[in-house]
Amino acid sequence: MEHNCPHCGAPLPEDASFCPRCTQSIRDRQPVKIPSHLWRKGLKWALVLVLILAVAGGLYARFGRETPSAGLPAGDTTAVILEEDESGMVTVTPDLLREYFPLLAGLNFSTTSTTSDDIDDYLMENFQLANLVASRGAAGTDEERGSFYARSSGTRICLLLFDRNTHLMGYFIGEPVQIEERKWQIDVVSCDYDFTELYEEQLAAFEGNWEADFSTYIPPEEIESSGAVWFLSGYNTGKGPVLREDDAQIYHLWALLHSPEPERQCREIERLEEFLPNEGRWRCYLLLDKDYNLLGYTMLDYQGNGG
Repeated sequence: MEHNCPHCGAPLPEDASFCPRCTQSIRDRQPVKIPSHLWRKGLKWALVLVLILAVAGGLYARFGRETPSAGLPAGDTTAVILEEDESGMVTVTPDLLREYFPLLAGLNFSTTSTTSDDIDDYLMENFQLANLVASRGAAGTDEERGSFYARSSGTRICLLLFDRNTHLMGYFIGEPVQIEERKWQIDVVSCDYDFTELYEEQLAAFEGNWEADFSTYIPPEEIESSGAVWFLSGYNTGKGPVLREDDAQIYHLWALLHSPEPERQCREIERLEEFLPNEGRWRCYLLLDKDYNLLGYTMLDYQGNGG
């Protein structure tokens, strides 16, 4: 029986499914019904996929995502001129820096091996933060000073300036530039950086978690037989052979031990005498085995004696 295309009217061959002239289909499309058991199976796998993605997202939010980097704060720079003494040492004092920054309340000045672009990394290894954690926010570094040996090539220093306990007003990180004989220049960046949140995070992590690291005391005469291969050095802040809970070197050592790369700060046990404290002070040391596992701690005076 002859019939025509419903779209263009052209004659169609018998049993044609499309028009040879306009190529349009001439069959009505019927909706395909998916069997209910297949629909339910597909929905089940879709829900499983959603659940997996949700769990993965939660794990990433908890463990995979790091605190956004604070970066290195931008600001105006001030050229600060430093002078070395006859022995080649350059000393930085609060009085010297107040000539440039009258509102200065305290400073930290030391050499550093850190090469981070996040100012928080420098604050976390800094004496200011250690003092704040040890005193529970009551005391900063006040009249601290620092020095470096100018005649040592490639010396990288970190200078942090504070006008309040948890407020950074300026910094310099890098190598000083010699501008003439025995004179060096550092370009200090002025900034407005409140690190109260960083301090509170560190205090919360430290509280109740440091005691285990300082539970095993190793007397100096037992260091050699303890299996110690490496050590982490504390600050020059101990006032006796007994480690006080408010001593800033406890947080410092705890932070080094639990840093991402504690081995970077470790030194060979044979060099322990090079890091003895000043006369009248005591220094704490964490002792580690060849695999950087903690063995215990010891306290030494300026002669290498214990209590």
